[in-house]
Amino acid sequence: MKRKLKIYSALLFIVLLVKVFGNTLSYRYSEWSTDPIKELSIGPLPDDFATTKEVKGGVATYFKPTLSLDVKVNACEIAPGKYLVCNAGEKSCRLDIQKAKVSIPVERLKGTFLFYYVTANGLFIIVLGIFLLVIAFKIIRSVYRGEVFVSKVSRQMETAGIVMVVIQLIYSTASYFATQLLLKHVDIAYLNISMDDTKISYFIILGLILMIFSQIILMGKDLKEEQELTI
Repeated sequence: MKRKLKIYSALLFIVLLVKVFGNTLSYRYSEWSTDPIKELSIGPLPDDFATTKEVKGGVATYFKPTLSLDVKVNACEIAPGKYLVCNAGEKSCRLDIQKAKVSIPVERLKGTFLFYYVTANGLFIIVLGIFLLVIAFKIIRSVYRGEVFVSKVSRQMETAGIVMVVIQLIYSTASYFATQLLLKHVDIAYLNISMDDTKISYFIILGLILMIFSQIILMGKDLKEEQELTI
């Protein structure tokens, strides 16, 4: 019990340390972009993203299903001494875009490994999420009944924490490989795409906290039993 508490506490400390240093320190690199074909523009969506149909009183737009992925992006230099800027007179500014949601039409990805990979991982995470909700319901029901410092609640809380850590590890691994596969289907002008790691560790932190609390509950249970024996 105490050994588990020490292990979970040490893991939580390491994750928090990595999170703090990850948010404080960052490494960036730039590449020259000389491709005249690629460009960022504002305009109508291509046909595989949406279709339009004339209706009474105007035009209706029907959006097609898309597969979306959050990614981290870094602005690359278009040419030596040139950057991505917004020209707005006295309000002009340089753009340093850090995040983006990339959407690709599902019909373009059907039959590709990326489509099946993202779908399979999404379904697996949904199953684990439902399992986590069931455990949470059992914990809440036990607490409502006044069963707090009992082995059952401790086991359920520890299991919930482990499931949360597993969900985060699966999500992080899936995001990394999905980003690598995405690079074969998407290219953003003036921007370098990399994995969005800002969501990493939140579920791990919450999961480890639950696991620590599970051991504290066991300690409380033992103290309660000792007091009852003393009385």
